[in-house]
Amino acid sequence: MKAYYINLDREAERRDHMERALQGIDHERVAAIDGRAWPPPGKSLTRFELACMESHRQAWRKFLATADAYACFLEDDVHFSAEFPVFVTEEGWIPADAHAVKLDSFFNRVMIGAPLPAPLGRNIARLYTRHESCAAYVLSRKGAEIFLRQTENPTRPVDYIVFPEDPIDQGLMLYQLTPAAAIQDSRYLQHYAKGQNFSSAISRLDNPKPEGGPARLWYIVKRETIRLFRDIGRARRYLVNRFVRRLKPEVIPFR
Repeated sequence: MKAYYINLDREAERRDHMERALQGIDHERVAAIDGRAWPPPGKSLTRFELACMESHRQAWRKFLATADAYACFLEDDVHFSAEFPVFVTEEGWIPADAHAVKLDSFFNRVMIGAPLPAPLGRNIARLYTRHESCAAYVLSRKGAEIFLRQTENPTRPVDYIVFPEDPIDQGLMLYQLTPAAAIQDSRYLQHYAKGQNFSSAISRLDNPKPEGGPARLWYIVKRETIRLFRDIGRARRYLVNRFVRRLKPEVIPFR
């Protein structure tokens, strides 16, 4: 399959890193949209989150313009295991019903199903909970079509849509490669003391927060109400996954 990596024009260091890392792999750079050039959105997402979202959407459209069955999508601050090329040059290990396969680990606790064999002694398992980041993942054509529709009017960042808190409720067939074969630079530095310490290309600017008065009070009430309902939903999902599906929280290692 082809690998598409997303990279801002102004991020030459990251581009050089990816070109070196992807030598021998069929790949294409996708010029990312620069959030600094976008007007404030006036929504729950910042201009940088929206630009990141549209950059992934551009890569998905490029994939769907081909006849390929699968494609790999990468952000430009990711590192790979030595065995990573196998997972983007072979496709037979991907379950036929997969909409997406996550290739990296963010080291947050997740719940996965029964393992299926994958190349080089690894496993692939169905993902039942949210796993942060969209640093490295594979999409099927069906998956790309679904996520393009779901991101037309987004209210959450791209990784919350591709790898949401309740994939089952949304009818998504998501899978996790374990051990993971990719890792984001910040996680690599934190857990392995390796990496390049890339500066962040994402800013938290433009999150609209009223300064005071009734508008500020309404903002707080709305925020806390949403948080309460999300916490209730998380608790319900945890109980179903833990005691009905008999899954246990675990951290996906990188190797």
